[in-house]
Amino acid sequence: MGFSKKGNSFYLEAIKNYGVVNFQKSKESTKDIVKFTINFGIYSDVLGRLQYGYNSSAKPEVEQCHWRARVGSFMPGSPDYWWNVSTSDNLFGIISNVIETVQSIIVPEINKHLSDEGLINGWMNESYAGTTEIGRFKYLTTLLKAKGDFDILSQVVETFMQQSKGKPNASRAIEHLKEIGYRKPSNQNYF
Repeated sequence: MGFSKKGNSFYLEAIKNYGVVNFQKSKESTKDIVKFTINFGIYSDVLGRLQYGYNSSAKPEVEQCHWRARVGSFMPGSPDYWWNVSTSDNLFGIISNVIETVQSIIVPEINKHLSDEGLINGWMNESYAGTTEIGRFKYLTTLLKAKGDFDILSQVVETFMQQSKGKPNASRAIEHLKEIGYRKPSNQNYF
């Protein structure tokens, strides 16, 4: 499927962005039962370069991804999903289930969000943001500014500032907008 492996993670690189699939072993695992889940995400080269500590030669960890999820977020009725594997289990059935999950859920989500345009579309149109509310705002506005899409950027800023009025995220958003050099239109009055 085009992924390379490093440790417990698999990487798909496209246009300097990374799709990351990480197999996380639970601390509850024992010598007889291994419990694991799958975390996955998208790391944007543009966002990474604009953040402190960027290292373009290293592959990002899933925790460094700008959009990330745990597989259970995309499974019906399962906010958190873990596989349990014991020595007496039918490994073929478990392996088949993991492969099916990777192919039907994880890879399609990674492919949908792997480009910066895919991240922008997801943050504009999907309910699952893959980050916090303020994270979504910061990443989205940074990508829109880098892309030069100032009309949509202005709409995103206006909507977020109206929804955040009087909340802690409003001051964080204002600081972020100053950091990225955002120039507000004259009809916006939140600075």
